[in-house]
Amino acid sequence: MSRPLHRCPLRALVTLAALLCLSGAPFASAAQDDSWQPAPYTLGQGLYFPQQGLRVGGYADLHFYDIENQRPTYSFRDISLFVTKDFGSNWQAFAELDLGDALDISGIHASSSDSELDIERLYLDYHVDQTINFRFGKFLTPVGEWNLVHADPLTWTVSRPLTTSAAFARHAAGAMMYGTMPVHGNDLDYWFYVDDSAHLNIGQDENNAYNSYGADSSLQNNFRQAVGGRLLYHLLGDRLGIGLSLLDYQLQQPRQQYRLAGVDFSWSGRYFEMTGEAIRRSGGPAGQPDEQGGFVEVEVPLWQRLYAVGRFERYRSAVQAQSQTQITTLRTLGFNYRPIPGVVLKLERREGNHNLQLAPAGWLASAAVLF
Repeated sequence: MSRPLHRCPLRALVTLAALLCLSGAPFASAAQDDSWQPAPYTLGQGLYFPQQGLRVGGYADLHFYDIENQRPTYSFRDISLFVTKDFGSNWQAFAELDLGDALDISGIHASSSDSELDIERLYLDYHVDQTINFRFGKFLTPVGEWNLVHADPLTWTVSRPLTTSAAFARHAAGAMMYGTMPVHGNDLDYWFYVDDSAHLNIGQDENNAYNSYGADSSLQNNFRQAVGGRLLYHLLGDRLGIGLSLLDYQLQQPRQQYRLAGVDFSWSGRYFEMTGEAIRRSGGPAGQPDEQGGFVEVEVPLWQRLYAVGRFERYRSAVQAQSQTQITTLRTLGFNYRPIPGVVLKLERREGNHNLQLAPAGWLASAAVLF
């Protein structure tokens, strides 16, 4: 989350100008320039200009929440613009500009007071080959699988597991080396990165620890400095992936040092798919218990592009005002329907125990389009 849009008009204008400059030429001249001839457009693939090495895309979603102790609310949760620009054969720039909570409608009341324009990602890649690449700027933190594919049209459920956001910052700003290398006949993906958000501070967003609608939004997990890595090993013809994440970091507030270890897996079978993640965070103020949790999710195809989704999660928060032995449990059942490529409709019911502050029970739905 970041500062409201109406409080930062100058930053918004500067960001928009930077995105336009990234394309390398004004869009206004596209009609008179044959080099701006786009490739045939396919929904979900973005608009591609081959001669410019430029792709423009993004996604938008509408969410509905009817949860415990809250009024039913419709929310235009995200409107995101992606811009990718190639510079020669080795360099590539990427930017994601996100307008969040553009409009909330509850009953007869509509509000845009929580709207915010933020730089979700802004980085420059240098590609050597498949085995080694470098990234500089602001990027998604490589912890687990979910955080790297968090956009609404790309996820199975409306809600996000606590395990994927409560213990670390979702964004990092600094440098990263990543790639894929063969190991014993299988692929091993790796990411090694350092964060220096204390000095770079790109976008000045706030990473809410609990970002479900109706949850406690007073706790943030912004990095001050961090160093970490992730490995993902592919097995059985890429049907099974096993990941390991390690992270040592200091938060901006409270300015404490933490260490995090996580494991994740994904399995793709003939009749179902299964994913899961688990993390454990230690450190922080003296006497504070470790933060830990995990989830397992199963996706089952029902008919053509309709899927049933079930998820069970257990999580213990170290910083919530609750008993150290109290564990939050969440049970989510829902459907994911993809009528055409690029369009995703979701409906789910979430229940739980000791979950009111972290992820309240109720109905959630969304309609999202990747363009």
